[in-house]
Order: sequence, then C-alpha cells, then structure tokens
Amino acid sequence: MTKEELLVMLRRGLNEEEKAIPLYTKHLGATLFLSGFKPELQVRVKELLLLLKKESESHAKVYGELIASVKEARQDVY
Repeated sequence: MTKEELLVMLRRGLNEEEKAIPLYTKHLGATLFLSGFKPELQVRVKELLLLLKKESESHAKVYGELIASVKEARQDVY
C-alpha cells in the first residue's frame, strides 16, 4: 500500500477512537444512574467505561504517533 493509503487508514482508526471516547463517558452520568442497575453493578459498569475511555485515549495517541512517523518517512510503499 502507498504512504497515502496507509495514512488514510490510520486517520480512520484515529477518528474511530476519538468518536468512542465521548461515547464511553456519555453513559457515566444520568444514563447510568437511571439505568435501574443495582449500585454495585453501576460502580462496576462505571469502572469498565472509564477503562475503555483510558484505553481509547491510549490508542488515539498511538495512532497520532504512527501518523506523524509515516508522514515524516521517505518510504512510499508499506
């Protein structure tokens, strides 16, 4: 694949991670409270959503670093 094709795919991955982060945090507030889940289950769901958010932020950072690295590279075929 060419450099530009790879950059398109990496940007697409970055975009997906960036869209996921607000989705995870959206459910931490009133939606989770109104879910009817038992308090201990609400705590566990909140923990998992925060973990997903943290992991997505980490993935987004890696995508950003990869994009920068590929942009700077002289190589055009991957």
